[in-house]
Amino acid sequence: MPPPKSKGGKMLSLINWRLKVTINDGRALTGQMLAFDRHMNLVLADCEEFRRVRPKKKAGEEPAPEQEMKRTLGLVILRGETVVSLSVEGPPPVVDEDKKNVVRRECDLVDAPSPAL
Repeated sequence: MPPPKSKGGKMLSLINWRLKVTINDGRALTGQMLAFDRHMNLVLADCEEFRRVRPKKKAGEEPAPEQEMKRTLGLVILRGETVVSLSVEGPPPVVDEDKKNVVRRECDLVDAPSPAL
């Protein structure tokens, strides 16, 4: 009997990774995947949109080459039925020990008891 498969599988291993998602209208979105569900709905953080645009040509001119336009979107919820493909752009961001220590110190300050009067 084969071992039971984990829920999520490969997708679960890509949480916090930087992904490039191509959607059905030709746009590509790049961002850090925070969450997904069984419908392939995705939550992307620090998301940027890339799309190819053909400039309008004027009468009698040669068509201009396509340009890639970039736009910063931020936090995005992407409906699963629009997803055509996923590819890995980069690993999860590395958290420095210094940053961890700063967060711990801030938490200690918040949890510290108030001085007695």
